[in-house]
Amino acid sequence: MFHGVLALLTRSLRQDARQLRNHVFRLTFVTFIYLALLVATLTAGMFGAPGLHFFKSITLLNQFFITCAGIGFFASAITEEKEEETIGLLMMAGLNPLGILLGKSTSRLIQASMLLVVQFPFMLLSVTLGGVTPHQIIAAYVALLAFMTLLANVALVWSTVCERGGSAAGLTTILLIVYA
Repeated sequence: MFHGVLALLTRSLRQDARQLRNHVFRLTFVTFIYLALLVATLTAGMFGAPGLHFFKSITLLNQFFITCAGIGFFASAITEEKEEETIGLLMMAGLNPLGILLGKSTSRLIQASMLLVVQFPFMLLSVTLGGVTPHQIIAAYVALLAFMTLLANVALVWSTVCERGGSAAGLTTILLIVYA
């Protein structure tokens, strides 16, 4: 079973790495991080603790992007296989439904988690700027990873229930609004 899951995971990671929208999403995210750092350094003389302002803005930005990813990126994990009618092929390849769920959802969760892991050293810059401790940064990233995992699994449930990615994204959005 694990051989099939790893093959599906590798296939999903490669397929997602080839999509232009994922790279544009990452570039947009890096641009926002740079702008937040620029604003923090420009307002350092007017307000105290520029690192705290930088930390707050990046944490809110992460939460916003994780929410957008949950609605658009995670909610289409299984529905894209339904729309392309490849679930039967995956079942014929020897994957059980749990293997398909793990293979498709784990690749997306890894990609989104890597976006958080890559920016972690830049967030440590907020300690240098002042107003934040490393423990606060670690706690915020653990909370963001937990929120991402929750959102990915909620979107995965809707992705398995719905036939289309748009309806899965809509139901995920409704559930997020109810949660908030």
